[in-house]
Amino acid sequence: MAEERRGQDPTAARQRELDAEVEELTQRIADVINRAGDENRQYLREYAVELVRERTEPSDARPAPEAEPRPTRFNPLGFAILLLPVALGLLVLFPPVGIGLVAIALLMGAWGLVATILRRS
Repeated sequence: MAEERRGQDPTAARQRELDAEVEELTQRIADVINRAGDENRQYLREYAVELVRERTEPSDARPAPEAEPRPTRFNPLGFAILLLPVALGLLVLFPPVGIGLVAIALLMGAWGLVATILRRS
């Protein structure tokens, strides 16, 4: 056995030792989870994975910065473009509602054009 190790790469031998240790720890964790019963098994499995992930991250790595929420860019012009065909259809079927929706679509379209022009300048 010692003669075999002399001819082998020391990093490969170290890797095999680490693999064996991880397999042994995994078996112990699996035994504990399996003894827990059906009602707790899924929770314990997820908890074990979460703990391993937390504790195996490189310590020098900074946590990812929280992404700043981007302000939503609501442009009423897009909504007006979608609303106008519906309003025209309702204008034929039920004129009072159609007239109201056409007016709203035109106002939103004007608002959207003004907002677009102001944003670009």
